[in-house]
Amino acid sequence: MDLAEYQKINAIIARDSADATYKYALLRGVIEVCQQSLHLEEADPDRPDRLWFPLGLLIEKWILYYYPIFAAPTFIPQKNGETRDQESGKNVSFRRHFIPVIEYYRERGGISVFYNDYFRGRIPDEIQPDFLTLVRAIRTTITGMPMKHLGYSQSGEHYSVFDFDRPLPRLSGGRPIDRIFLIEHAGRFSLSRELCTIFSYFGSFISGDECLLRKWAAFTAGADRTQTVSEEFMFSLLSETPTTERAIADAQRIYRSALDGGGGLRCVWSGRAIPSASEMHIDHLLPFSIWKNNDLWNLLPALSSVNAKKSDRIPDPSFLKRRKEEIIGCWDLLHDPLPRRFEEEVRISLIGPHAPWSDWQDLAIEHLADKCRYLIEIRGNEAWAL
Repeated sequence: MDLAEYQKINAIIARDSADATYKYALLRGVIEVCQQSLHLEEADPDRPDRLWFPLGLLIEKWILYYYPIFAAPTFIPQKNGETRDQESGKNVSFRRHFIPVIEYYRERGGISVFYNDYFRGRIPDEIQPDFLTLVRAIRTTITGMPMKHLGYSQSGEHYSVFDFDRPLPRLSGGRPIDRIFLIEHAGRFSLSRELCTIFSYFGSFISGDECLLRKWAAFTAGADRTQTVSEEFMFSLLSETPTTERAIADAQRIYRSALDGGGGLRCVWSGRAIPSASEMHIDHLLPFSIWKNNDLWNLLPALSSVNAKKSDRIPDPSFLKRRKEEIIGCWDLLHDPLPRRFEEEVRISLIGPHAPWSDWQDLAIEHLADKCRYLIEIRGNEAWAL
C-alpha cells in the first residue's frame, strides 16, 4: 500500500481552498462507497490502476447529507456568503431544487418518510419531477465542481483525484427514481485502485471526528454571519441518518407469522427453537451501529439471550458459512411475501444489480462473509461465534 496517497488526501483536506462544503461531501461520500459497495466496483480494462463505481451512489449520499441541513428551522449556510435570500452567485447550486422535496415531506414525516419512499421506489407522482430535477442538479454539482477541482492545489490539474464517464447518460422521467435507477442510469465515477484501498482501510479516520466532519462543521460555523449555528449543532446534523423502523416491523411480522403458524421458528445462530414472540429478537446480522443497514436480508430471528451475547460484534466468516442453511431459510421466509423489495435490497447491498439471480444465495453468503471479514480484519471490530 502506497501511503503517499494517504498523505495526499490529508494534504488536500488541510490545504485545498473551500468556498463551499462540496469537497467534504464528496470525500465523505467516496469513502463510504469504498467501504460499503465494493461489490459494485468495475475494473478499467484500459487502466488497471483505476476502479469505477456508480455515480448514483454519490448522488444518494449527498441527498442524505444535505437534507437535514436544508430542512433545519435555522438557515445554515453551506457556502461562503450564502444568505437566506439566495443572492445571485452566493447560493449552493442545488439548494433551491431541494426545497420542494423538503416542503412536500415536512408534514408527512420528514427525511425518514422520504428515505423510505425513495428506498422502495414509491416517491409519489406529484413530487417525482421535482425529485428528478434535484438529482440532476446534484449530479451536475458533483461532477462540475468538487470532482473537477479537488487536488488542484497539489497537482495543478483538474480531475486529478476523481473523474467521471463522459458523456453522462441523460436522466429522464418515466419510471420511479430509486436506488436501482440511480445505480444503473446516473453514470460512473472513477478513482485510483490505491486510493480505494486507502479509503477502505483508513476512511473511518479520514472522515471521523477530527477530520472531514469536524472541518465541515467548522466551515459552516464560520460561514454563518448570524453566528447562530454552532459547530456542535452542525456536527450533530452531519451525523444524522434516516430511520427505517418499518423494515424491522415487516421482518418481525413475517417471523411472528411463522412462529404462530405452527411451523415453528429457530434461532438463526444457535439453531434452538424460539418458544414465543417475547423471546424472539430481530438481530441485525451486520450491527446497525456499524453498518447503518435495515435491509430485510440483514434482519434475522434470534433468541433474546443469544442476541444479547452477540451484541454489536460481527459474525466470524467461518461461523457465518456454518450457519448458511439457517440464514438462507430465514431469507426465504422474508422473500416469499416481499419478493421485489427483498431482491432489490440483495442486489443493491450484496451481489450487484447484474449478478445472476439463479446463484443469488451462494453469492450473497460469499459477499456477506467478505463484508464481515472487512469489518473484523480492516475496521477492527470484534469477531463473534457460538
